[in-house]
Amino acid sequence: MKKYILPLVLTIVSFSILQAQPCSKLFISKYLEGYSNNSAIEIYNPTNTAIDLSAYTIGRFRNGTQNYEPQALPAVMLQPYDTYLAGIDKRDSLGTCYEIPMWNGYQEWDVCLDGTTGLPIIDSNGDTVYCVQYQNVSCSGGNDIPHHKYDNTYKDFLDLQGKVDGFFNPNYVSGGNNPMYFNGDDAVALVLGSIPANDGSNVMDVVGVVGEDPGDSWVTASGYWITKDRSLVKKPFVEEGRLVVKGVAAPADTLHYSEWDIYPKNTFHVIDGGHQCSCDPNYVSTKQINQIDFQVYPNPATSNGAVMIEAKGKIQRVQILNTLGQLINTINYKNNQVRQEVSIPNITSGLYLISIEFEDHSITTRKLMVK
Repeated sequence: MKKYILPLVLTIVSFSILQAQPCSKLFISKYLEGYSNNSAIEIYNPTNTAIDLSAYTIGRFRNGTQNYEPQALPAVMLQPYDTYLAGIDKRDSLGTCYEIPMWNGYQEWDVCLDGTTGLPIIDSNGDTVYCVQYQNVSCSGGNDIPHHKYDNTYKDFLDLQGKVDGFFNPNYVSGGNNPMYFNGDDAVALVLGSIPANDGSNVMDVVGVVGEDPGDSWVTASGYWITKDRSLVKKPFVEEGRLVVKGVAAPADTLHYSEWDIYPKNTFHVIDGGHQCSCDPNYVSTKQINQIDFQVYPNPATSNGAVMIEAKGKIQRVQILNTLGQLINTINYKNNQVRQEVSIPNITSGLYLISIEFEDHSITTRKLMVK
């Protein structure tokens, strides 16, 4: 499949493809860029009509270029308010070197050991950290690559392969078309057809900024990676895709990360249950607002310092936002304790919001002053 150059005229026309009505076009609902080949893109149909995916491609603009590398999609009728998960085709459990298989749920899961001391890693709450176990595989040129180990116990939270609907682009071709090999610094797109139009009108959605090489990853205002080693879920209130092109004055040339929930790499449970979106007339938010109280101290907090949170419910996630609702930082907790220490990023002094999501998915938000 050929690569196509996005016409430069796109950088001087309207920044947005999104002049159509919300809930009228397919968009990218989830983005997964995990360890090695744990890569997948989820497409969501926000309309009330089934849509033939064979009219679309997914692909990437590699390393800040405007060269679009497309991957054709199959003739699947995506039903209203349903999703399709496209993954890179790395299913061979015996793959070696750069052909590391996508995780299938049978990876060995045990205590993480410090590489220097050999002792178990303990988190800030005193809990032992668990992780997938690895071993080196000898590769040509001495570039040995850690591969995961297997055991006989299936673990759903480690299974990406079993949740993918279609596998694509199994072989990397040097200098060729490699749409599924995105790694955090590539803008990933959903396009109607295989050639982006001059005005971008057939570009349904892009994760990233076309024409910009961010380095390792696009980042939040506090420098937190968004697209490398992350699982992204579009928030339920987002009803359409975006196209941002480097060099366009308005809006700011940035990935609109406030529209995404950001999770650590290899967080696969976010795929379960499809996508929640307000376009769906049957969607009912499961999040209750300000039902569980919490205290945060000190408040005012210190930039680049820490605060302690004590709540009346088990804490699952903490988010810090500015007063425009833009996400500054997210911290996810696995131990679900009622008391957590939260690091404050290096941010300017002023008023912020601190939002706590609890084990039952209810949310409470409070004001936070930073000095």
